[in-house]
Amino acid sequence: MKRLYLSAILILCSALGCYAAEEEVEIAASWGTISATLATPEGGSDTAILIIAGSGPTDRNGNSSMNLNTYTYKMLSDGLTAEGFAVMRYDKRAIGLSHYPTEEIPNILFDDFVDDAALCAEYLRTRGFSRIILAGHSEGGEIALLVATERDVTIDGIVLLSAAGFPMDEILRWQLTEQLMPAHIGLLVTANNLILKLKHGEYIAEESIPKELLSLFHPRVQPFIISCMRHDPREIAARCTQPMLIISGGRDIQVTVANGEALLAAQPYAEHVTFEAMSHVLKDAATTDRMEQLVSVYTNTQLPLTEGLTSRIAQFINNI
Repeated sequence: MKRLYLSAILILCSALGCYAAEEEVEIAASWGTISATLATPEGGSDTAILIIAGSGPTDRNGNSSMNLNTYTYKMLSDGLTAEGFAVMRYDKRAIGLSHYPTEEIPNILFDDFVDDAALCAEYLRTRGFSRIILAGHSEGGEIALLVATERDVTIDGIVLLSAAGFPMDEILRWQLTEQLMPAHIGLLVTANNLILKLKHGEYIAEESIPKELLSLFHPRVQPFIISCMRHDPREIAARCTQPMLIISGGRDIQVTVANGEALLAAQPYAEHVTFEAMSHVLKDAATTDRMEQLVSVYTNTQLPLTEGLTSRIAQFINNI
């Protein structure tokens, strides 16, 4: 068992009328320290929920430097703590306070994030929680599935929030088609060719990537992308034996309801719930227009989570 280092600062905060203690936690990893926040409801809980963040530089609160400012994970933690569960959210390696050597960042692979999530789940066991639930958002959903099926840690339930049901290459093709068609069909053809090469494990020189696609396919991120493309969420979900709740948003512009349906088809013992107005960041959107959502939802720190989301998760956990 890896040695754990803790720093405890208790902060009393109100969440929907229920007081919770938030404790800053540090978890030792081979590469450094995972920085996390553990919220515990007044009176304690035998169940801990681990929130696993989505893709990109998204921190423990659900914000990032890439114009994402939602506090979604903080709100989710507050809502679930109010339902009587302990909740831990953490900064992924190289994000927020989980410091990582800058020169090593291009070498991070998808499975490294799986290892870190497993460490966090192990830590929660050491804190005495008898039930551990993984709540993976977006890319974090596939991470949760891999922790449950391929890591030596006992998981009691899985919640997949706007999680991909198709391999990364298929998701990228769909997203780029939505953004580039019909005005930029030539760029889309180039992007699809790049995706095909990465799917086959082939690295692409920077000069071969159009500048419009460079941020997405830069050589620094190619090892990570290739490692992602090796996994098919449907195959992993089919191997899961834990109770599973799949939650989709009807106005999700990044991961459509079809992804949740694909996961359910792979694991028919799961539950699948769709919130018709919910966007990818777990908040209601008035439209499916991409630019309007980015302005009105993805940068709105005051917009609440979709109504009924946390209570539906609580219902699922209480029935386990």
